[in-house]
This record gives sequence, C-alpha cells and structure tokens, in this order.
Amino acid sequence: MRVRIIDGDTVECGGTRYRLAGIDAPESGQPAIDARGRYFDAGEAATNELSNFLAEMQAGDWQADIVWHRGKVDRYRRQLAHIELTHRDGSTLDVCAWMVAEGWAVAEYGAQYRDLEGDARRHRRGLWAGDFERPKDWRRARRSRSRAPAQPAPSPEKFRWLWSLILALGGVLVVLLVFSIALARESGRRRRRRYW
Repeated sequence: MRVRIIDGDTVECGGTRYRLAGIDAPESGQPAIDARGRYFDAGEAATNELSNFLAEMQAGDWQADIVWHRGKVDRYRRQLAHIELTHRDGSTLDVCAWMVAEGWAVAEYGAQYRDLEGDARRHRRGLWAGDFERPKDWRRARRSRSRAPAQPAPSPEKFRWLWSLILALGGVLVVLLVFSIALARESGRRRRRRYW
C-alpha cells in the first residue's frame, strides 16, 4: 500500500487523509533546539524521520497497512488511524509507537504511548535531545498571537514632547550647575577674606 507522508502525524492513502491517533508531532515551522544548541524546524525533522523510517522498512520487506478507527475523525475531518507494519514473517510494528519511542512525536489524546514518551525523554532521543515546545502548546500560543490586535509602531511624533522635556530639564540642570559653582566660588572667597 502506497502511503504519502503529509507531516509527522498525518498521512494520505488512497485519496484519504489519516491523522495518526494517540500522538502529536511538531508542526512545520515549529522551532526546536538540538543537543548542540542550534535551532531547527521540528516539524520538518519529524516528517523526514517518519518518511525515512517507512521507506527503510518497506525496503526491508515490511508492508504498511492503515488501521483506521471506524467512525472516528478529528476536528479537520481526518480519519483517525494507526499505521501498522507487517513483516512477511508475521511480526508487526506500530508506527505511532515508533514515532513516540524515537522522540519525534509526543503522546497525546490518551495514555497509550505515555511510557514510550517517558523513555524517549529519559534517553534524550529525537526532539528530547534538546529543547522544544509540545506541539499543542505551540499551536495554542500561535493562535493567541494571531487573535491579538496588532499594535501599531509608536510614531516619533508621539515622543516629541518627551524629547522637549528632556532638553528643557537638561537646560535647567546646566543653569543649576553653573549657579552652584558660582555660589561655591563666592563662598570660598568670603572664607578667605575672614582669615586674612
């Protein structure tokens, strides 16, 4: 079966889009930091890892099957499903579990993969090798920013009064400084006259 990878948790097969159930992968453009402190696109990395893994497994005599959850769809009307790899010797592998175990997706929407996520985090695999934001938190923050009204850049005209005030205060300070120096000199002359 030909599976087209859309992103780290979405695939297409036979014209139908499937959302991989129980996991959440980073979005395209979502930044992360690797183990060396360098930024990278976490969504692109997760997509590439899933794509490379499926290509490698299919080259090694594994057949990919979409196991979809009848009647279950996400809010974007994608069918919820798992990708199950079956080897000709009869062994099977859950691709969603692999994504979480290797640290390229997080366990969400149930406890099915929580232990695998904890293990990936402890061993600093995939995204856990550096630093990243959970995909749902990153999406929520982006939605909040996009709903906030844009703040116009302050106009230089608005601060003209501030510059005028600063200049006026500067002028007053210069006058006070000159006046205090003159007073200090005059006071010094008077003291000297007393002692002579």
